[in-house]
Amino acid sequence: MAIHPQRVRSNDPWLMHKTTNRALYDGARAALPDGVDEYLFVNEQDEVCEGTITNIFVTLEDGRRITPPLSSGLLPGILREERLASGEVEETPVTLDMLRSARAISLGNSLRGEIPAQLLM
Repeated sequence: MAIHPQRVRSNDPWLMHKTTNRALYDGARAALPDGVDEYLFVNEQDEVCEGTITNIFVTLEDGRRITPPLSSGLLPGILREERLASGEVEETPVTLDMLRSARAISLGNSLRGEIPAQLLM
């Protein structure tokens, strides 16, 4: 995975609803460079939000598993909601520094499940 160059706005109401208004995400997905399976989006506050078709889960050095809060600007996602409801993950803003120092990163959605990922910088 890599970081998409365009920032999203955390207060954009379209990000929190599954709609067909996802041109940025569809365009980014269509333009994935060779060797990159997913783009991650970052908001105006430098918080990681989500991928083009995935939510992100980060295992910190202390073993806690986190996922960004909805206030960062992202689609809730069924898999994400399941992980939150079960207590497997907690909502915490995720920064690029957290990704760089993470013990593990995974991306997922209800169709694909959770898949280990690596940040390519």
